[in-house]
Amino acid sequence: MLFRSDPAVPAVTLVHPLYVLRHGETAWNIDRRMQGSKNSDLTERGRTQAVAMGRVLKAELARDPGPTAFLRSPLGRTRETSLLIGRELGLDPAQWREDSRLAELSYGQWEGFSWTEIEAHTPNALSDWRADPEGYCPPGGETHFELRRRSAAALADIVAANIRTVIVGHGVSGAVLRGINLGLDARAMFVLEKPQDAFFRLTQGREERIPAG
Repeated sequence: MLFRSDPAVPAVTLVHPLYVLRHGETAWNIDRRMQGSKNSDLTERGRTQAVAMGRVLKAELARDPGPTAFLRSPLGRTRETSLLIGRELGLDPAQWREDSRLAELSYGQWEGFSWTEIEAHTPNALSDWRADPEGYCPPGGETHFELRRRSAAALADIVAANIRTVIVGHGVSGAVLRGINLGLDARAMFVLEKPQDAFFRLTQGREERIPAG
C-alpha cells in the first residue's frame, strides 16, 4: 500500500545502495520492554549478532569496493553495535557519524514498560495504536507520522551525499526508512520484519534481505 501524499515527506530516489542494520539484541528486547529513546545494553547474543553482521557486511561491501558513509543513531545500543561492526570492517570509530533523525520512535511514558504493563494501565493502548498506526501518539512520545518526516529528511540528505551508505539503527525507525523506499503506508511499515540477525540492502524501490546468522 502506498502512503498518502505529503509535501513534508518527499519522495527519495536512491542512486547508491543503502544498507539498513538494526542493533543487536538487548536486555529489554528479551523482556519485551519498550525502549524508544531510552537505552538497554546488548546481551551476549546481541554482541554476537553485531559481530556476525559486521563479517557479512564486510564481504558484501567488498563485492563492489568504493567510498562508503557510515551513519548511526546516537543511542547507546546502536553505538555499541556499530563499534562491533566497525571492528570487523577495520573502521576507525571516528568514521561513524551520528544522526539524531535515525533514533528510534519515542514512546514517551511507555518507555521501560512491557506491553503487559502498558495494557494493564491503559487497556485500549495497543488496539488504539493498531487502529491508527500513523496518528496515534503514546503519552509524551511521537507519532509514526512525525518519525516518517524526520526519516525522510535523513534519507534526502543521504541521497544528496551521493555515496553508498551504511546505517545502524533500530527496529521501527529502520522499518520506516525501508518503507519510504518501498512506497508503503504506515500500516504496512508497522508490520515489516525487524530482524537482528539479518540486514537489508536498499536500492530504488526495492530491498534485499541479507542473512547474518
